[in-house]
Amino acid sequence: MRKNKKLKLVCLLLLLVGIVSIGSYVYLHRSVPNVVANGGGAEDTSFVKNMTDEELKEYLQEKADKSKFHLKLDTNMVFNAANEVGTVNILNPASNQYGIRVQTRLEGQNKVIYDSGLIKPKQYVEAGELKANLKRGVYKTQSTVTYYELADSSTKIGETAVVGQLSVNN
Repeated sequence: MRKNKKLKLVCLLLLLVGIVSIGSYVYLHRSVPNVVANGGGAEDTSFVKNMTDEELKEYLQEKADKSKFHLKLDTNMVFNAANEVGTVNILNPASNQYGIRVQTRLEGQNKVIYDSGLIKPKQYVEAGELKANLKRGVYKTQSTVTYYELADSSTKIGETAVVGQLSVNN
């Protein structure tokens, strides 16, 4: 009888130790939820609650449009001669919120051979001049498109690289 009581006590103790061990493991290895907080300088969006579905849709579309860069660039620049005006075809569409500037270099070189200057939205540049005297041939180019704030053209927003080619026919 005494042996039976001891055995029950040992089993109860082992069960208690097991429960405490499992509880401790679960407590120590639980995942803490990630808390996403609105940053101190973030935009106040409390007015969104009072918008109709249509107004909210327009607001979100405007935000999305401002976060995108648009550009139409002919990647094949053509010049009859290096010292003549050639075809460049660059469009900054009306949907764009930023001014753009295209600077073209020959592949592997740092010298700018074409610079569009600042192109505002709704502007199209069809022709341009080279800043270098190139011989007849077809050259691989890399154009750097830089996006600028319209209110302050010295404020750079972003940059994109476009690979293309330049043909000098004579």
